[in-house]
Amino acid sequence: MTPESREKYRRDPYWLVKYVAVSAGDGVAAGWIFLLILLTLDIGGLGRLVHGAAEGVTALFILLASFAVTFGFVGIAWRVMVLLPDDK
Repeated sequence: MTPESREKYRRDPYWLVKYVAVSAGDGVAAGWIFLLILLTLDIGGLGRLVHGAAEGVTALFILLASFAVTFGFVGIAWRVMVLLPDDK
């Protein structure tokens, strides 16, 4: 770890928490956009199925939650894998 990076960590000890939160937020947003595309284009009849269900709001909530969790973790994993080590 270089002295510059040590100073960065001393200035903001919560940088990793912020990094993970932003990564998860990006993943959730991407997942919800993907779900919107699936529902709008009615791929696999998913849009009709959710819209025509008696409990469509519940089905939509379950889809939103599952896509948020899945894509949120994908966003975190992606950003962690791309995180480069400090130059030595």
